[in-house]
Amino acid sequence: MIKKILLILIIFLLTGCYDHKELNTIAIMTATEINKINNEYIINVQVVNPQSSDKTVNVGSPFFVYEGKGITLHEAYRNIKTQSSRFLYPNHMQLLIVNEKLAKEDISEIIDFYLRIPDTRTEFNVLIGKSDNILNITTPIDDISAISILETMRTNNKYLGITNLVTFNDFANMNLNKNLEIILPSIETVDYTEESTTIENTEKTEIKSLYKLGNLAIFKDNKLLDYLDKDESITYNLIKNKVASILITKECEKDKYITAEATEIKSEISTKNKEININVKMSGNINENMCNIKLNNEKELKKLEKELSKYIKDKIETSINNIRKNYNSDIFGFLDLIYKKDYKTYKEIKDTWYDGEFQNIKINIKSSIDIIGKGNVQEGNNEKN
Repeated sequence: MIKKILLILIIFLLTGCYDHKELNTIAIMTATEINKINNEYIINVQVVNPQSSDKTVNVGSPFFVYEGKGITLHEAYRNIKTQSSRFLYPNHMQLLIVNEKLAKEDISEIIDFYLRIPDTRTEFNVLIGKSDNILNITTPIDDISAISILETMRTNNKYLGITNLVTFNDFANMNLNKNLEIILPSIETVDYTEESTTIENTEKTEIKSLYKLGNLAIFKDNKLLDYLDKDESITYNLIKNKVASILITKECEKDKYITAEATEIKSEISTKNKEININVKMSGNINENMCNIKLNNEKELKKLEKELSKYIKDKIETSINNIRKNYNSDIFGFLDLIYKKDYKTYKEIKDTWYDGEFQNIKINIKSSIDIIGKGNVQEGNNEKN
């Protein structure tokens, strides 16, 4: 018995991690940007500057961006070794940007590549890049980083509802599920001019760039088709319960508007009798009232709620019909819903879904909003007449 215990102890003492690497030999990746030009992959990798935590010295940028090229993704990654002696450590990657030129070919090869990397966590977020070399731009405040982009995305989703966050796991699931189509957030750079005065009192104009989140990118058969407009992007997030709040601005008189902010939103999608039923319920506050609407009057308030509910319903219906007509891509997952809830119908329509079923399936939409906040002013200037 003692011999067995000693043998086990010796095994533990003599073994270790076969792929163990010291901290001073690795480069911690935070973001990757992938492009493809003339059948050659171009990869930009953002890594943490290991000296950036030392506040006693000026070490410049907190991040480095390395570029690698190759006829395969793995080769492009490997060629980054010619610029850095450190091993690229992908386990802390937070962001993957896929250039739209590559996404228009077939994005499934990206999924296959990252699923084969054993030391990469798949919780990083995926975006479509509408511009080139996004990770290389410098903002007026600091270098662009995965953290700053993710925070901007969370803010956009919370207050505008135009973008959303899609992890690689979500991305791969949309690709592997034959009943789903891919939809991803997008990002681009915007140029602006900055003028400065030199010592000789002459003005110098310099073109710089900022990054900006775009609308959602819509796919079909793993290929990028186009980008949704603002209302279509909000509609998608609204239906899929991927939005924290939205602004609803409706014209109530000529050139006068009322704005409500919906902060509690719940959407339910069901199917019955070969129809899709969408029920959106929300509650919120009136943030701006330019019109002669007396919010303290129960009758007028109910009338306003009814008008806003219809306004939302019409917006949702218009966006869904535009997406069906312009793209014929089931980003809402209606077919997947039918597969899960009504398999008999699914077997009947799955092979002809995009040949007419998706275009013609009846979609019933219900929408309601409950105004729970009317503002602190009991009678606004526009309500006194």
